[in-house]
Amino acid sequence: MTKVTLRSLMEKGPVVAPTVYDCLSAKMVEEAGFEAMCLSGAEMAAAYLGLPDIGLVTQTELEDNVRRISNSSMLPMIVDIDTGFGNELNTILTCRRIAAAGAMAVHLEDQTFPKRCGHLRGKEVTPFEEYISKVRAASDALKETDCMLIARTDAYNVLGKEEAIRRANAAIDAGADCTLVEGTETLEAIEEIGHRVKGWKMFGMASAGASPKVTTKQLIDWGYQLITLHYVQWGAIDGMRKFGQECYNTKDDIFMTDNPNVDNRPIALFEMFGLHEWLRLGNKYSEKIQDASEIGKK
Repeated sequence: MTKVTLRSLMEKGPVVAPTVYDCLSAKMVEEAGFEAMCLSGAEMAAAYLGLPDIGLVTQTELEDNVRRISNSSMLPMIVDIDTGFGNELNTILTCRRIAAAGAMAVHLEDQTFPKRCGHLRGKEVTPFEEYISKVRAASDALKETDCMLIARTDAYNVLGKEEAIRRANAAIDAGADCTLVEGTETLEAIEEIGHRVKGWKMFGMASAGASPKVTTKQLIDWGYQLITLHYVQWGAIDGMRKFGQECYNTKDDIFMTDNPNVDNRPIALFEMFGLHEWLRLGNKYSEKIQDASEIGKK
């Protein structure tokens, strides 16, 4: 089965893409019914390395994670490539590798290296000319691939709204398919950017971060075509904290087994990732490979 491209989805209308960080989180987004996902640099740093989002993930680690998630899910994935891991040449290599690993879009930012989360103070951005030259390099590197280029700028919190709008429009002229102005702090600024920046626009929804609470309907009305939101990791953290406290108190897992909303059978997890399909495939080649069922169950 051929994977749908992000571009083809966006050509049909606005796309909402929750953020993921591993194969299991991608499966949860797919099961929820979403059509696309975004590999969050911040969430990957936390889940993959146990580190904060301050530019510590390497290109090799990112490429490995992109390939594993892409191989396990049919959803088109946006990938946060931070600053491209260096200059224009490093950016070209990064784009080629991440696209080859299965990404359907990358977003490249104009922070200086090492970067930090877009919702933290202390950010610095590169000069305008350097940013645009890296956008051109990334755009050329992704030609002849299914991978889109999203040009992100963090200039709003550093140099102001007007410079952020200037950089976003210049990035479109330099070959970007879509833009992302990070860290906008007012509804008025979000709406103005939506109207004044040309082409497709992405908005990273983080209502508890720098940006105010804004609905998907508002964003679409203001001209945004791609919206990411962070619910998976926080949902997992909340669930693990609650279940963890209950397990600590009872010292057993019976409360989960008795919960009608939880299926904690071992086989249930395996079936999510194709247990029966894999074993039936193996049976085509060897009778020793038999399908599996639960012990004590027919």
